[in-house]
Amino acid sequence: MANIKDVAKHLGISVSTVSRAMNNHPDVREETKLQVMEAIRALNYRPNAIARGLINKKTYTIGLMIPEISDPFFAGLANAVEDTLSKKGYQVVYGNTNRDPDKEKQFLSNAIERQFDGLIITPDFLDESFKELISSLDMPVVFLRRRTPPGLSAPYVDVDHYEAATEAVNYLIGMGHRQIGFIGMPESSFTGIQRLLGYKDTMWKHGLLSDDSNIVMSGGRNIDSGRKAMRMLYEKNPNITAVFAGNDLLGIGALEWLAQHKIAVPDQISVIGFDNLEYTELHWIQLTTMEQPRTEMGAKAAELLLQMVSDKEMTPKSELIKAKLIVRQTCKALQI
Repeated sequence: MANIKDVAKHLGISVSTVSRAMNNHPDVREETKLQVMEAIRALNYRPNAIARGLINKKTYTIGLMIPEISDPFFAGLANAVEDTLSKKGYQVVYGNTNRDPDKEKQFLSNAIERQFDGLIITPDFLDESFKELISSLDMPVVFLRRRTPPGLSAPYVDVDHYEAATEAVNYLIGMGHRQIGFIGMPESSFTGIQRLLGYKDTMWKHGLLSDDSNIVMSGGRNIDSGRKAMRMLYEKNPNITAVFAGNDLLGIGALEWLAQHKIAVPDQISVIGFDNLEYTELHWIQLTTMEQPRTEMGAKAAELLLQMVSDKEMTPKSELIKAKLIVRQTCKALQI
């Protein structure tokens, strides 16, 4: 197999010139860069990643911590991160923590041992020991779909869950709904609590919430949790005319329970979700939802991290991205 010396000999130039051309240095003429690229292809030269890393003091690997790879939201987010980083020559190493605090800390320890160039993380347990680990890292970190805890200097990329929840509830109120139920994610979820607060504050603002009879906090985030929560909500208040689900999987579970009990959607009860997963646009679901732009979020997190890898002295500004209402067929105005 050809090496960098073979490329240099083939072109009659120095090894250092070939190296600078490969790394797109401005002191190398464009004509020379093109000749080097053509020679690399002709000789089937494959640059040695380890050697390149030793020269540039990089491993060209980025760690991506995700809480649950089976959750389609995080799978889509991870794909956007990897797509952006791979175009810049970086390999992504996944850490699927299954929302286990020990696995989260172990992933950080592995990142130190393997000398990753940077981390993009979505932790569930931001306790003091985890924050101390983050503070001790000698590598840039970006929080994705999580806010940076106080005391840490790292940017985050997220949507405004509170604002999006208020928009969802205002949409239902604007359609004439007054008895609006809420199915929430586990109370340990920061995003879930923000969506709950958005629901509560908007209902209070319109004088539509006097107690928690229209609220059910589910024990999970999946479709089965949505089915169970919808049953509990309907038993608590069979007069509800609309439901805001804390995520799409809960919303789909609610739709399934309503269909099983012959309660027509949207004629009898309207349902709105949160995320805009691919499932929601299936012909037999068509769930109205608040979209989290996963591709934009993942790409933005990767871009911020690349900036920090290039300049370790900089800390870019955090990005709070606006969610978007996606109107489909599960919400209907009340006939008055």
